[in-house]
Amino acid sequence: MKKILLVIALFFFSATLSFAQSSVEDKNKSEIDELNSPVKILYKPNAAYPKPENGTICMTGTVTLKVMFLDSGKIGRIDVVSGLPYGASENAVEAAKKIKFKPARKNGKNVSVSRTIVYNFTY
Repeated sequence: MKKILLVIALFFFSATLSFAQSSVEDKNKSEIDELNSPVKILYKPNAAYPKPENGTICMTGTVTLKVMFLDSGKIGRIDVVSGLPYGASENAVEAAKKIKFKPARKNGKNVSVSRTIVYNFTY
């Protein structure tokens, strides 16, 4: 009988300890979530479809950009990760320069972050 009571007591003790630990972890996670927030894009203009001078083109594809979102609320450096011909990449970069966003925050302060932005071109 003593062994059964001991097993039951150990079971409840370990369950209580496990619950207490998970509560502390959940609290820490929620505090971190409150202090950190990602970049929030408020406005992302469309990129102009290229119009070559010597004729009509039918182009479908994606331009991928790596954009630096500065802590000041301005767009920083823009790199073309993968592009398209006939000025599509340049048009995507020009559109990305006009993105309006809310800066990322960490520990209550704005921080600069780099994110990938995609522009799709379809005809």
